[in-house]
Amino acid sequence: MQRRSAQIAGELEQEVLAGKLPPGDRLPSEEKLCERFGVSRTVIREAIQQLRGRGLLRTLKGSGTYIADPSLESLGQVVESYSVLAEESDFLELIDFRILIETECARLAAKNAGEQVIRELRRILDTMDKLRGAKDKFSKADIAFHLAIARGSGNGIYSILLGALEKRCIAYAQANRGDGDWSTPVIEGHRAILEAIEAGLPDEAAKEMRKHLLSSRRHFVDLEHGGKQA
Repeated sequence: MQRRSAQIAGELEQEVLAGKLPPGDRLPSEEKLCERFGVSRTVIREAIQQLRGRGLLRTLKGSGTYIADPSLESLGQVVESYSVLAEESDFLELIDFRILIETECARLAAKNAGEQVIRELRRILDTMDKLRGAKDKFSKADIAFHLAIARGSGNGIYSILLGALEKRCIAYAQANRGDGDWSTPVIEGHRAILEAIEAGLPDEAAKEMRKHLLSSRRHFVDLEHGGKQA
């Protein structure tokens, strides 16, 4: 049943991408889709759920299901769904994606971030300094720092994509706290990034962001391997 629903979802997706089912149009009723594909309502509902998860459909209560209008918000919803449901084996790929996106975010923030963003980054960094040892709250402040840089980049797509990864980023940050003084290196890495952004040095900001995230990635790998060996 799942295989058949996936086939139907794929066929409908191709029709949406080809413009045969344009944005704003109402999706044919379940009854008509059942007749067309020769399957039960359960299979059709599973296919619709898959398409909704991909951001291709939106359901209006009491009205029906429609082809979604393209928007950054729908893109963010798809990325968030994937990141939350992704297997642990895909985790490092998400981290590498972050490194790619955030390095450029830092570069752009050094060019585009205004004083309001700079003040927010300083405030978050001060908050992190006060939250040393408080893993959960520190991790949320950690990710808030990165999200502020994404907003300061001036690129809406980068900001939406990173915001969609927020839940998984926080989970990653929490998992990346080993024993000892884990907060100091994070704060120092953030401070170096902030100083480069404040000074308006794009290449330096990108370099410091990449350095910070690569260090975090290596630490996570070490923790994972250590845990598996144990």
